[in-house]
Amino acid sequence: MKNSLSLIVHVRRILLSSLLGLLVITSLSACGGGSPVTLNQANLDKIQQGMSSAEVKSILGEPSDSKSEPIPIVGGTKTTYVYENNQDRVVIVLKNDTVQSKEGHFGSAQ
Repeated sequence: MKNSLSLIVHVRRILLSSLLGLLVITSLSACGGGSPVTLNQANLDKIQQGMSSAEVKSILGEPSDSKSEPIPIVGGTKTTYVYENNQDRVVIVLKNDTVQSKEGHFGSAQ
């Protein structure tokens, strides 16, 4: 009985430690707010008209901010991805999940 109680206590400690570690990692990744990818002209040049949002994210990662809105009259959805860091900003506009335009402003020398 004593051994099984000790085992339960040990397993509980491991589970709580794992849960705490996962919570810390999740919290820290949320603090970054956006893409860890370097924003530069070379990465922007990889984005081409007609690419899907998944292809954009495979190059630039998750955007710092995104906004989707319906397109009046013609229908569909316009989605704007914004990627930002201290000096750089990239904006990708998608219509119905395909790239329509891209724009980048880079503060540091590329």
